[in-house]
Amino acid sequence: MGSHSESILDTIPGLELWQFYGPSTRKGDRIYLHLLMKPYETISVRGIPIKQVKSVFVLADGTALTYTSRCAIIDSILNSNPLGELTIDVPESVINPYVTVICIDIDS
Repeated sequence: MGSHSESILDTIPGLELWQFYGPSTRKGDRIYLHLLMKPYETISVRGIPIKQVKSVFVLADGTALTYTSRCAIIDSILNSNPLGELTIDVPESVINPYVTVICIDIDS
C-alpha cells in the first residue's frame, strides 16, 4: 500500500473489460492500470481519447514510459478527438514482482 495507495483509496472503477485486460481504477483525470501479471514488453489500452493523453508513468517511482497511439484513419479525419488505442512499453526494469501500477494522465 505504501507506494500504490493513491491508485486504490478514494478511486472509482476505471476502464471497461474490453479496454484493458486487468483491473483498473480512476481518480479525476488519472487512470491507474494494475498489472498483476508480468506483461510481455507492452500493454494495450483501447477506447481512450488518444490526443488527450498527457503522460504515462509508473506510480511507484514516477518513471516515464514511452507509448504509441493509433486510431482508425476515418476517425482521425472526421473526429478532432478520436478514441483509439495506446500501446505502452513496459521495460523489465520497472516491473514489481507483486504488482506494477501504471498511470495515464488525460488532459480534460
